[in-house]
Amino acid sequence: MGDLLLNTPKRKQLLKDGPPVPTRCQVLGRGAYGTVFKAIYRDRSVAVKIIRAQAASTLHNESHLLNLEHRNIVRLLKLESAADFGLVIMECPRGQSLQRIVDTLALPLMHRVLITLDVVAALRYCHSQNVLHLDVKPTNILVALGTKSSITCNSSKIKVKRSYICKLCDFGSSIEMGEFCAWQEPSVAKGTLRYMSPEALRSDTLTEASDIYSLGITMWQLQARRLPYHTLDCNETIAYQVVKHELRPDNYHQLKILALDSPIDCDWDLAHESTANVICRRANTSARRNLSLDPSYTVGRDLKKKRHRNRLALHFDSPAPEGSACSESAYSQLYKSCWVSAPELRLSSIQLKHELEFILCHST
Repeated sequence: MGDLLLNTPKRKQLLKDGPPVPTRCQVLGRGAYGTVFKAIYRDRSVAVKIIRAQAASTLHNESHLLNLEHRNIVRLLKLESAADFGLVIMECPRGQSLQRIVDTLALPLMHRVLITLDVVAALRYCHSQNVLHLDVKPTNILVALGTKSSITCNSSKIKVKRSYICKLCDFGSSIEMGEFCAWQEPSVAKGTLRYMSPEALRSDTLTEASDIYSLGITMWQLQARRLPYHTLDCNETIAYQVVKHELRPDNYHQLKILALDSPIDCDWDLAHESTANVICRRANTSARRNLSLDPSYTVGRDLKKKRHRNRLALHFDSPAPEGSACSESAYSQLYKSCWVSAPELRLSSIQLKHELEFILCHST
């Protein structure tokens, strides 16, 4: 399995024929509108997203990256389009998505705050350039490992060192402020439903506060290590409860009740499949993972996971004692202040930055 070589002839072929056979190239990710492959462009390692022509709005949205240059945003190197497919060529730092890291490790409070500060910096810059991201979530945050950096708390001048930096990526749902009505149909708001603000679900006017809401959900996920609304599979139920009854992912009691009452014949997150197909797919996946009759396979798999977890943990050690209950409570109150229903009552990015720095200074 090798990397795609993005010379001019190969790019023309991809624009005409579309994605290569996945078994021949390394797949970095898949989404609703395209597939991301590892590639080589001008002698450097990059990521290339191949987008179907039917998703023209996604390619248009990705173009917002052309004018953005910030240390906490994945850099767009080239964008090309043709009749059938489009190419988005981006930098590809060594690292992993924040989602994979959260699935592997329980992050100490200090690192949850540092990660959030990086995303806040990226969003503040985007907003200063009149761009809304509108799909902030752990999957769209790349953690570049091995990158030495530090953050200084303005209030106490304490410098916190670390060996990673976070970069916001995937601008396929982004818009310029005021562009929503002109470019997209009001009924086709993009983003990931579990992270979308009430105004986005209602197809109302979107502002910087819409990104702050999604970041609040992400902050909760860093702490809880669960998918938002993890007991619910039905998109319609989640959207209705978020808009009409202000449901949030930390309301476990209400989620349990809704899980018992939720209908089974509704849209699913991963694909438009019948309930029977989804159940079979999940059962088959579980069987493949857990019912291996070869003990050596299971032991080897577990050992590999343990080694991966131990290597990853080296980047997220905490020289300070684990955050106090008071600091954890402050962190919880902070993300709750980001996801209030009224956009005008949510924290601004600068307020969120100051509050995060306060928590960081008192947990180091």
